[in-house]
Amino acid sequence: MSTWWWAAAFLTGLAGSLHCVGMCGPLAMALPLGRLPQHQRPWGLLTYQLGRLSAYGLLGAVVGLVGQGLWLVNLQGPVSIGSGLLLLIWGFSGRAHGGVASSLTHRLGLSVLMARLLTQPRLGAFLGLGFLNGLLPCGLIYTALTGTLVSASPLAGMTYMLLFGLGTLPALVGIRTLTAYLTVPLRQRLTRALPVATILVGVLLLIRGLSVYPHWIDKAAPDKPIPVCHG
Repeated sequence: MSTWWWAAAFLTGLAGSLHCVGMCGPLAMALPLGRLPQHQRPWGLLTYQLGRLSAYGLLGAVVGLVGQGLWLVNLQGPVSIGSGLLLLIWGFSGRAHGGVASSLTHRLGLSVLMARLLTQPRLGAFLGLGFLNGLLPCGLIYTALTGTLVSASPLAGMTYMLLFGLGTLPALVGIRTLTAYLTVPLRQRLTRALPVATILVGVLLLIRGLSVYPHWIDKAAPDKPIPVCHG
């Protein structure tokens, strides 16, 4: 995968990070950091973020494995084009906010587990909270995973999602400062960054799919006769 594709992963996370502040901000603010000893509080925040990135990496590896299978059966081109069109429709329709996240979270039982971990002020609980947070249904993660689908290996998929996660770090690490300045109307306007990121990834998927179009068409075509040179 090219350098611009890796950059797209990071920029998707960066562009959608303000959406993360609105969606995951309350959880980050609820972390019981104040119940940790003073010297452990930075480690608690770091452990939480490491858990979240680990979940992203795991999801990326799984989807990357699916992408590898698509590559082996020569379907990456059409899947990339189809995924790009789907993201464009999703982004322009304004439904890329993940509004069903709350009900899905309850159905998966994640809210119960997270509520228990919030009562346990220890580093292992922070790691678990971060990991479960990374598994929460989220429109931004769906967008990133769609981009991961065209990767050709679990390692590439994991790398893509880790870069995406790193893009979300600045906003989520500085969330306590950001929330002091972000009013509710401003947060609602900033969530529009998610459809923009969705459309961006959709365009990139279309470009990627069309760029390999001749390749997968040629491979699907019948074998051409091999010319014989008569000396």
